Amino acid sequence: MWLLFLLLLVLACIVALLIWRAAHAFRQARRIPKANLVSPDARLMRGRQQIRSGATYGDSFAMSIVDRLSRLFNKTPVPPVPEDHRLPSPIPAIAVDYEDERVPSGAQDRIRRILASLEGVQVAMSREEIPSFNRVDIEQMRDLHLPKLVKSYIDIPAAHRSEIFRRTGKSASFKLNESLDQMQSKIDDILRNLAQHDIDAFTNNIKFIGQKYADDDDPFK
Repeated sequence: MWLLFLLLLVLACIVALLIWRAAHAFRQARRIPKANLVSPDARLMRGRQQIRSGATYGDSFAMSIVDRLSRLFNKTPVPPVPEDHRLPSPIPAIAVDYEDERVPSGAQDRIRRILASLEGVQVAMSREEIPSFNRVDIEQMRDLHLPKLVKSYIDIPAAHRSEIFRRTGKSASFKLNESLDQMQSKIDDILRNLAQHDIDAFTNNIKFIGQKYADDDDPFK
């Protein structure tokens, strides 16, 4: 009787030991990542780090998730780019003396007319809703193209201006006046278009007044 009881106790201990070893192996398998995803050196280094720090693979995975969420919610928003960056920067003016004695008198007369016409364009554009790029075109003509043209003529040494005639068949002063006339023609077109806006506005007002205050519906007529 006692022998049978002792034998059953030994069998129970053996079964309990097998169950404990199986459970321990299962827990170890969950802590170690798959071999095909991690190199042997990485597994060795990670195992040493876990032994020293007491951390497990599950702990490091949870910490990585917390770190990612922290970076996501603590990300500094990028400030919106202001719309002013699309506007062109101011045009640096070119300094030139239009009354320089080296500028022919005929060209000086044309330059004065161009400058006066550009002032008229500025006044007319201030009364209309003109796109910004049109205003830039006018500023470029006044502050860049006109002075650059005149300065390039002044900078030609007088002894070498005849070279322009040999190349183009026309004198340098003639080519200067020709370019100034082209600029004036462009300005005249702009003034004509701006004036058309004023003409249309006046015509519409006349039509409105005629319809609003016509004598046909006058009950006292």
